[in-house]
Amino acid sequence: MKATCRAIAFALVLTPAASFATKVPIPIEGATLNIQLQLQPQFLTTEAGSPDGTSAAYEIAVRRTRLLVNGDLGPNFQYLIQIDNPNFGRYGNFTSRAIIQDAWVAWAPVGLTGGTVVLIEAGLLLTPISHQALESTTNYITADGQSDAYRFPGSALPANRDTGIQLRGWWRNKKIGWRGGVYEGYTPAAATLGGAPANTNTAAATNCAPATPGSCVTPKRNPMFRGFLNFSIIGADEGGYLYGAYKWAKDPILALGVAGNYQSLAIKNAFGSLTDVGVFDTSLYLNLPMTEAAELVAEVTGYLNNNGAGSGNTGYGFSAAAGYRYGAIAPYLAYDLFIGADCNPLALSAAQIATCVGKPGTLGTTHSADSRNFKAGLNFFFNKNLNHLNIEVQVNHGTSAYGPQAIAAGNAAYTPLPLDPAVAGGPRRPLSALLSLSQPTFKSLLVHWNYVF
Repeated sequence: MKATCRAIAFALVLTPAASFATKVPIPIEGATLNIQLQLQPQFLTTEAGSPDGTSAAYEIAVRRTRLLVNGDLGPNFQYLIQIDNPNFGRYGNFTSRAIIQDAWVAWAPVGLTGGTVVLIEAGLLLTPISHQALESTTNYITADGQSDAYRFPGSALPANRDTGIQLRGWWRNKKIGWRGGVYEGYTPAAATLGGAPANTNTAAATNCAPATPGSCVTPKRNPMFRGFLNFSIIGADEGGYLYGAYKWAKDPILALGVAGNYQSLAIKNAFGSLTDVGVFDTSLYLNLPMTEAAELVAEVTGYLNNNGAGSGNTGYGFSAAAGYRYGAIAPYLAYDLFIGADCNPLALSAAQIATCVGKPGTLGTTHSADSRNFKAGLNFFFNKNLNHLNIEVQVNHGTSAYGPQAIAAGNAAYTPLPLDPAVAGGPRRPLSALLSLSQPTFKSLLVHWNYVF
């Protein structure tokens, strides 16, 4: 009975504040099995998203279709498997199919519940990038995650998952939480050398010639190290596998988080030399309930992205969001910023500086992926975070997960041409003809429905 209660409680924390899981009886003593389904249909219209860039693009797709199975294996072990069919039907593409997105087992030597818990987890894990990146996909302030301020260029990892072994848990009555360990990270087979910021692969043979020094990323096959610490200054933010924005609770929470992700010689910089990958951040999360019927939620995160000299993805990121729920409606605002780092003229040659800043006919590599993205929306809660609808207006400037800049031949079979001709009578141009913040600003509208049962 205790094992069953633990399994149900564990399933609940996977979608914080409200959740539902179906318990399936199985003929194994001490073992439990729970099933949960998640659907996220959405409608998206993108200004200048048509192939010729002169009209909007309209899209109906399913952002996530997930089947989650989890439970206990005795009093000190847990397991979880999640299957996802992400972005099904996006751009009219139905060729992608479901993947194993999460698959791990955990051992809790001192027990699964209480004020102090330590778990050893191994498998395909959600990576500890930041507090916001560790929140449930059912319970963001915004319609979806905010990913424009941190950069892992050329990563082939699906939805911030990585195979690894990590320690996770909490201490001092859930006031201090942690997770981190050793992960696979970048490998020669999964790297896109020089690719930024797209998330694509090239063949291992293209990337790695072992007889040529400096050809292969991770030449020593060193793993990636990742970690996240969360300090609850007021209240307690721990107790589950995922965090959540809205709580429907009475007690305030103020939490400070710090995170780091690092791997040696994992990518190549703008000049073709091997370089380390490092993403480090500090976050602050606030949940301030007025009553159970109203709460203010705010979160800010500052990122330091190190992806090598001359990379457009080396720089500083800032992500912020705030929402106020009154009853079943929560208006919100969000902003994501990325500022590329300039090259150091004292450390580079004249030719390398020219690569950084550009020359006639060639754009520079720095500031090629800057971002200034704004969101405003309304969240309508029909059944807390189990069933809610987001209507979100987005203003996209530079690199963004939305807008015509997010449409490319690799995902939509075309690259829009939203820029007017450079000369009268000339051809229309793609956004890549200009540096990111020299491009126009484009708007989009997202209607996103999250349903869990």
